Amino acid sequence: MEMFLGIMFFVLGTGVGSFVNMLLYRTAKRYGVLKSKSPKVGNKNRSFCDGCGRQLRWYENIPVVSWVIQKGKTRCCDNLLPRSYPMIELLMGGLFLVVYVGGHIGPPLQLLVGLVIITMLVFAAVFDAKYMILPDFSTYILIGIAFLGVVFDEKNMIPYLLSAVAGAGFLGILYLLTKGKGMGLGDVKLAIFMGLFLGWPKIVVAFYAAFIAGAMVGIILMAMGKIKKGKTMIPFGPFLILGVMVAWWWGEKIVKIFNF
Repeated sequence: MEMFLGIMFFVLGTGVGSFVNMLLYRTAKRYGVLKSKSPKVGNKNRSFCDGCGRQLRWYENIPVVSWVIQKGKTRCCDNLLPRSYPMIELLMGGLFLVVYVGGHIGPPLQLLVGLVIITMLVFAAVFDAKYMILPDFSTYILIGIAFLGVVFDEKNMIPYLLSAVAGAGFLGILYLLTKGKGMGLGDVKLAIFMGLFLGWPKIVVAFYAAFIAGAMVGIILMAMGKIKKGKTMIPFGPFLILGVMVAWWWGEKIVKIFNF
């Protein structure tokens, strides 16, 4: 039974990953950072081919499986499909499986809210990594969910609100000091969610994990010659979101280890 539920969580995650791929594509078009290869692609409600705009059949839209069977190409116009499609679907499947295996399951409503948060976090991280923008609508959804959680937790309401102010203030100062080059306003807004959702001291864990991961990736990319110090911008949103995941799931253990 446990194995069956684990498989179900993974399959559900890959399906949500397919939704994330669709949301990424349509949001990018709305922001004007992505142009369709074909003028036939419009604002269709159902899934369509990125290349020619033809509406996809159900068997062309099976997460991971369709991409593998079609060898990473569209059936209609033989255009290459991004490798990120199956990668994001597998990532979401893996995260949903971690929720189940890691014992992060609570009451049904809490579980549903948690999965929505994971979905929005992955969407925001990938979008920022690809287009250097943290979409406001996903951040506002996250802030709204976290704020509702704080409202229903009256005892800890003030500490969580103060964490949100402190987190946003900290990144806001960095934004001003770097004149927007080291930190974006989207990161500052995301910090509001982090404070409301994680509270103190887990938000410290999130920031610490984010800055360490960002520094390590930056050093590796510079060593590989992929970026130049002071000239190439690296989106910080994905690292903040990684920090959220670390603090969310393991924050209490980390706090106990370092005793802060």
